[in-house]
This record gives sequence, C-alpha cells and structure tokens, in this order.
Amino acid sequence: MNAANTDENKLIDRAIQGNLDAFNGLVLIYQSIVYNTALRIMNDSQAADDLAQTAFISAWQHMDTFKGNSFKPWILRITINACYDELRRQRRHPAVPLEPVTPDGNEENEDACWLIDPAAHPKEVSEKKETLSMVLECLEALPEDYRTVMAMIDVQEMNYQETADILQKPLGTIKSRLLRARLRMRECLQGKGELFRGVQRTMDEE
Repeated sequence: MNAANTDENKLIDRAIQGNLDAFNGLVLIYQSIVYNTALRIMNDSQAADDLAQTAFISAWQHMDTFKGNSFKPWILRITINACYDELRRQRRHPAVPLEPVTPDGNEENEDACWLIDPAAHPKEVSEKKETLSMVLECLEALPEDYRTVMAMIDVQEMNYQETADILQKPLGTIKSRLLRARLRMRECLQGKGELFRGVQRTMDEE
C-alpha cells in the first residue's frame, strides 16, 4: 500500500467517526473527478456543480455506511445516481434545458469549455463548436446507461473493471454497453453527414 492510499484510508476512518475536516480532505481529492463525471452526464456546468455538491453532502450524511478501502468508486456511484435522479426529474419537467448555459443562466451556450481550446484560431474554434454541437446532440440521444459508460471510459479514461465496480455491473455488461454506445454515436454522426476520424478511430481500436 502506498503512502497516498494510507493517507486516504486515514481520512476515511476519521470521516466515518464524524470528523468533518477529514471528510473535506476527501472532497479536495475527488472534487474534480466528481464534477467532471457529472458534467459528462449532464452536459450542463451549473447542474454538474450542483450535483457534485449534492453527491458530497449525501456521502457525508452516509459515511457511517461506507464499506471498502477506496472512496472513489463509492462517491462516483453516488454522483451517477444523483445525475440519474436529476435526468428523470428533467424528463418530468422538460422545460429545463439540457444544453450548457452561460454563467448568468440567460441563454444556451454552444461552447463546452472542457473541449474548446482558448488558444485556437477563430476558424478552428468555429469548426470545433459545430462538431461539438453534433457530438452533444448525439450523446444526449443515447440511453442513460450507455452515455454514462461512454463518459466514464472514453472521457474519464477509466478502465473496464473500474467502471464495472463503480456501476456495480458485470464486466461483460460494461463492454456491451460501451460497444453499443459507440456504434450508436457513429451512426448518429454519420447520419448528420459528418465522419469524425478521431471518434471512429477510437471506436475501431477496441
């Protein structure tokens, strides 16, 4: 066991005992991956921020139920469940936009700050915006289960086993969902008249 794991286990033990400072230490370690996971599922920075906070609050309230040695699978499972709950709520109230919005919340923002390079040439930025818009539209069309697996493996670069552990699904189910998600994304993008070589190359390699 390395020093980092030892330190995390100490934080976990103290957090289970009700030490808020120790829990805040865990938040600092995992706040980025929790936020990014929510962002990839929701495609909405404000919703991702809110859901990340919801996930950590829920984790703190249920620390006494934590079992295991790693905090990461547990907090990501809580995050994903929170995202699913919010998506179900949005389907019941479809007026809530799914696209990213500007910081003031007044209008939709076709940019996704996590994909656009601020140093890029204006023409390149414009092309990326158009590509991104199509990708997000196709991603939104995927079933929740497919979108989540694709976000975790293709975006967060988690491995199959880690994803299976977090989602508590068999390894074969994860591989099947990812394959189906990639095929649907390819069909959707090709249907729009765009063939994204980088995306297709990733799909074909595995």
